[in-house]
Amino acid sequence: MTVNIAIAHEHKLIRCGIKSLINNMTGKKLSAGNDDASYSIINDVSTPAELVNTLNKNHIDLLLLGYSLNTNEKKSSPLASMDGYNLVKWLRNKYPQIKIVVMSPHRHASLVRMMLGSGISGYISMDICEKTLERVMNSVLNNEVYVENDLMRSLLNTHNNPNEISPKESEVLRLLCQGLSLTRIASRMNLSIKTVSAHKLRAMDKLAVESDCQLYFLLSRSGLFDIKL
Repeated sequence: MTVNIAIAHEHKLIRCGIKSLINNMTGKKLSAGNDDASYSIINDVSTPAELVNTLNKNHIDLLLLGYSLNTNEKKSSPLASMDGYNLVKWLRNKYPQIKIVVMSPHRHASLVRMMLGSGISGYISMDICEKTLERVMNSVLNNEVYVENDLMRSLLNTHNNPNEISPKESEVLRLLCQGLSLTRIASRMNLSIKTVSAHKLRAMDKLAVESDCQLYFLLSRSGLFDIKL
């Protein structure tokens, strides 16, 4: 059996690194079920449009998907500006047969819980080693859901914590860090500006900050999200 893999991430260096890790795996094979499965990396892409084009033209078994892609707000197609949770939801609806493993630097429990709830097969951080990546791929190909031990502990420890940032609050903060206005965030998330503003204010209250300057300073120091200047 041949496992067809697609890789999507905004940074070429990371995509090349992932391909190198996969190619260096012992025997260049994955153990899926009772049979050894060889693999083929079909394509690596950086934008939602390139990803969809790859998925439409090829049979893909496993998608290693970066949480953030290179989006284009100026294009008329909504898909061109879609990444993160909204893209995962769209992909799960459009290609339910593809096993999706999300690769993300974001480790907050609410975000991980939200992504797992969307039906993905795995959620991993960006600092995993080659052996862990191989374990992830083997697990999802055997119809298991994979979450790193540290992330799983975080999920268990923060369950029902009233001060935990909610998934939508987290997404609003992420998009603010990308430089998007509340209007553009509302359009991206298909919410009203009033709702987006409420998510932002609730997040600020939970983080104990009173101004946008304090919010951006806290986010930059914490490293929760990449801030684009």
